[in-house]
Amino acid sequence: MALITFLVFAAIVVAVGLYKHLTSKPKIPKGLKPLPGPKGYPIIGSVPDVPEKNGFIKFAEWGKEYGPIYNCNLAGSNHVWISSDKIAKDLLAKRAAIYSARPHIPALLDDNRTSAQYLPLLSNNDGWSRQRKFANAIMREAEKANWHHYPELEAKRLLVELLDDPSQYNHHLESFIARITCRLAWGHSEPSNELKQRARELLIGVSPTGALGNKLPFLMAMPDWMSPVKAWERRRAATERRFFQMMEEQVETEIKEKRAPPSWMRMAIEGGKEQWNFQYKDEGAYCVGMHGIAGALTIAAPMQTFCLAMCYYPQYQHLVQEEIDRVCGDRMPQPSDRPNMPVLRAFIREALRWRPPVPTGIPHYLIQDDEYEGYHIPAGTTMHPLEWAISRDPELYPDPEEFNPLRWLKPEYPTYKEPLTEFPTMFTGSTQAGYGRRLCMGSQVADEDMFIGIGSLAWLFHISKEDAKRNIMMNEKASISEEELNTGLDEDSDASSEKSQEVKFDPTEVKAKKESKKEVKKDEMDPTLDYSILLIAKPLPFKFDLKVRKPERVEIVRRQFEDGMEKGLYESPKNYWGDNKGKLGWGKV
Repeated sequence: MALITFLVFAAIVVAVGLYKHLTSKPKIPKGLKPLPGPKGYPIIGSVPDVPEKNGFIKFAEWGKEYGPIYNCNLAGSNHVWISSDKIAKDLLAKRAAIYSARPHIPALLDDNRTSAQYLPLLSNNDGWSRQRKFANAIMREAEKANWHHYPELEAKRLLVELLDDPSQYNHHLESFIARITCRLAWGHSEPSNELKQRARELLIGVSPTGALGNKLPFLMAMPDWMSPVKAWERRRAATERRFFQMMEEQVETEIKEKRAPPSWMRMAIEGGKEQWNFQYKDEGAYCVGMHGIAGALTIAAPMQTFCLAMCYYPQYQHLVQEEIDRVCGDRMPQPSDRPNMPVLRAFIREALRWRPPVPTGIPHYLIQDDEYEGYHIPAGTTMHPLEWAISRDPELYPDPEEFNPLRWLKPEYPTYKEPLTEFPTMFTGSTQAGYGRRLCMGSQVADEDMFIGIGSLAWLFHISKEDAKRNIMMNEKASISEEELNTGLDEDSDASSEKSQEVKFDPTEVKAKKESKKEVKKDEMDPTLDYSILLIAKPLPFKFDLKVRKPERVEIVRRQFEDGMEKGLYESPKNYWGDNKGKLGWGKV
């Protein structure tokens, strides 16, 4: 029986692939030419040539071979890869009317383009327009309120968790972001673990290298009992819906009892269906929930990249530490410090460039035939602004493979921009925010989270490669001695507790300390590229040392966290499904 089922599946795959192969070849209008690109194989196209891990590197290599815009057939579907910021802007921004749709994601039960459930994945339609209007309103109001100071509040918990159990740094960083996002979405941090799981499962569902339904779409047309991947998606979607409903119900109750903290859900409810023009019962719950999911894991990835960069490019770390010590002294960074901390902003911007969290870019979808510089681009093409390649343009980023925050701070670099009280910023002029009508709606909150989160890490800790003699990261519970507390301090650092109100030094005058960097042999994998395979790429867990820079700061942060605990500001994660999950609950990730 199993053999027969396998043969039927194989026959369907071949038949579908053959049909696509015979029908997907576009007719080229007279006077135009097809885009260059790899020839691939019959039926399956170039699929065998793209490795599942770090496939974005292969796409970037093809860009060097075929040019900054090229065509690639993947299992009968037409894909265009763009390695130039200029070309991406020419098409995706200047011609946004025809390039702002999203491709269909087969592994989701409800059509991502039209269901009005997943704002970042919606095509350019009425659901997208009304949810984008709502998103603009809630982001604007939350920004006016300085994001209700949720990042600063959760940064204290993050540092205490890293002190007590540094081996779980990956979990702590993701929890830091999830808790802030939960507070913004619903006013409470207790759903953070559930939000992280919702984000992980949805990420699997939408990633080309995730759910099997994206590789073999016919599986989603079969009955659940014959298609485990479809049954998995049904449970995921039902759990997601019920979670969003429960959170909306909780905020409704708190509003009635006049104890609801500020949140996006509270704004959605108090604004009412008429103001936001929501078209179905759960649309407000989904709109808020998707903003939570979008931020839960994406913002943690650059924070993990920062830790990775400090291990392999330690010569720059003292620059950000000196700036933080000078501006903040013995208090943690806060939003008002932003104009005075260009070095910290440069580290964040460089982390995003060096290891983009979405290296393949969020895809756009072309709805009608188009022409670009004599090349024909057929309707139905999935367009990829290839962030990995765009962020490695050698003319804009000399030595692009190197992590170098000075490229944003020194006038001799093409990326330098004044005034340093404003630049560099995380998204101004950055491709990371997207293109045209698909610009990221949460860029400001992401900027704030990383500024406070990474700034707090550098304020308390010195990060370095794992030391076999002193492996703090592998300790189940870190017991930090007085000697260890002082090993992270630079001998020549001149920390000042003076609260500077303006930039009083020129970071271009600070030269990076010289440290040799071992080059990776060609036959060895670059350890800084040991990344996850899903759409959002993040460094897989690695080992490194965290050394407290100043012992008195440990006491400061612990005391502030304990005060918050006494005031009830820190909630424990909540289990929403219990042990008997039934048709709802967590799936295997």
